[in-house]
Parts: sequence; structure tokens; C-alpha cells
Amino acid sequence: MKRIILLLLMATTLAAYSQKTDLSTVNTVKPNKGQKMAFETAYKAHIAKFHKADEKISVYEIISGPREGSYHLVNGGRSFADLDKERADAAAHSMDLDKTFYPLLQETMNGTYRYMDSLSFHPDPGADKCVVTVRTIKLSLESDYRNELSRGIKTLGKLKGGFWDNLSINVFEQLWDGSEPIVVNIRNLKDGFKSLETDYYGASKPGDPTFKDEYVKLYGTADWDKRVKLLEDAVVKYEQYIMKLRKDLSSQ
Repeated sequence: MKRIILLLLMATTLAAYSQKTDLSTVNTVKPNKGQKMAFETAYKAHIAKFHKADEKISVYEIISGPREGSYHLVNGGRSFADLDKERADAAAHSMDLDKTFYPLLQETMNGTYRYMDSLSFHPDPGADKCVVTVRTIKLSLESDYRNELSRGIKTLGKLKGGFWDNLSINVFEQLWDGSEPIVVNIRNLKDGFKSLETDYYGASKPGDPTFKDEYVKLYGTADWDKRVKLLEDAVVKYEQYIMKLRKDLSSQ
């Protein structure tokens, strides 16, 4: 009987796992200089023709930093099983991209990302404006880094009021990234970029606990010092930019 129950539990777990839709495929593209509007016109037509009902795409424009002028073309809510599927109109879809899309681009990069629910805080999957932080992690410190991120989420859960109540973070890991693990932190700005102003959600009052105060309560001063050192040592490369959702270029 115990064996039967165990097998049923395993089957249920496997079924639940197989149905996970926590993957996003992201194509990052940059139009040729002087062809931004031509790209947008062409891609808007492509979306209307090939991504209206299936494989819906959300388009984000990067508006700061070295990647300014690039776009993230995001196909979210996918499972591993979805990666096996072939479009019925694959030939026509590819032909349209070859004729109207790729000739307008100077750069393209592709990646698959898994949403990390346990490392996210007050997540908002549909924010219009975001601050994106991409960290390349030292492979030997990847496990310690993730454990520390988990501690950080538990600490954030202890903080209340103003800024903390409005803080929203989605965390993703890049899959198949080789020897350099990549973690993407997206801070969602529900009130727009103006909410980046200091004390936008009200100034903290004297005596209000800080993140460090709450962390030390949970884990102690020695572990705080270890955290500071780890977060510095684990990050090989750091990139940050702001982006906005382009609803006019996305699937409707």
C-alpha cells in the first residue's frame, strides 16, 4: 500500500512539474542605425500576422545604457514541452522574418529564462516600466549566492510601510548559460519612473528598521558581514538599465 501511495505521489509530482509554464524565451534585437521606425513598422505587421492568437509576444524597449535602442521580444508562460512544438506555418513565419525583420537588425541575441518564484518579491508580471539588473555569477559561488538571495527575500518580508509595501521584484535565471550563471532581477515600477525619486513613497521615520536591522535580527551580525562580502565576490559582471513595455508592438 505504501508503495502504491508513493508511486501516486511521484506521478502527481511529475505531472505538476511537466505542466510548469515558468519559462520565457527572449530575443534581444537592435535595429540598424536610422532604421528604428522601419523596424517598428515591420515588426508590428509581423506580430499582427503571426503572433495574434498563438505564441504571443510582449515587446520591451531598452531606454538607457549601452543597450539603449534595443528591444526585448518576450514569449512568456512557456513549458519545456512548448520548446518541442513546431509552428504549422513555420515556413511562412521564417520567410516573413527573413524578408522584413532580419535585414533591419544589426544585432540579435537569444536566451531562455526560468522564473524564480521563491526569489521574487511582490511579483508583477505585467509592469509597464522596469529597472533591470543582470548579474553574471561566479560558478563556484552560485549556490551560496542563491541561498543569500533567499535570505534577502525572507528579510524583505519583515519590512512594512511605504517603499517596502510597493517594492516588486521578479527574478529569473538564464538556462543553458554554460560556466557563467546569469541571474536577472526586474524591479517593477507600478507608478512609473517617477517612483525612483528619493522618498517617493514617503520618508522613513527615525527608528524605522532598515534592511540591515531586520537581517541582523534574523541571522546575526557575523552573517551580515559574510553577506556583504559574498555579494561582492560572487558577481563577475553587472549590468543595469531601464525599459518600458511597448504595447503598440506587442500581441494584442
